[in-house]
Amino acid sequence: MKERRQIQRGFTLLELMIVVAIVGLLASIAVPSLTGYIKKARSTEARMHVEKIYNGARLYWMEPHSLSGVVGALPAQFPASHVATPALRCCVTGGAGGRCVPESAQWQDPTWTGVHFSMDDPYYYQYELTSSTNEFTARAIGDLDCDGVMSSFSMIGRVDANGVFGLAAMNRRDELE
Repeated sequence: MKERRQIQRGFTLLELMIVVAIVGLLASIAVPSLTGYIKKARSTEARMHVEKIYNGARLYWMEPHSLSGVVGALPAQFPASHVATPALRCCVTGGAGGRCVPESAQWQDPTWTGVHFSMDDPYYYQYELTSSTNEFTARAIGDLDCDGVMSSFSMIGRVDANGVFGLAAMNRRDELE
């Protein structure tokens, strides 16, 4: 019997180096784009929740309110201002992936319950509401990549003789910081 030898062929070092170079080139193009898309997706959280706070503050103005034990409604008003919640940035608190862990006690303040707002899932931004007699601002502040550069989203509402109105656009600063 004749023994048949099979010739084994493999890749040369040059071919492997070319493949590695091509993969490296594709990765160098894809990673920055992917990072931008991830930040854009994370900033969607802020836009949605700022709009929710904004709408809640407008509804708060339109609903009649009264003090406990007092007959009759108070004059229309915006909810009281509330500083950024949580007090520390999510990057500082060390949540998974730079996210804050939701704590229901943080959202039990009369301001947040008045605008029907709370966070039940991990989140990236701090939320605040500032109000005066005839104006309010709903705001989200965040540091998506924990580099100390903050992004912010805000919506402003005002009241005049015709009722509550707002600027339809959302103000954005360093959206993808």
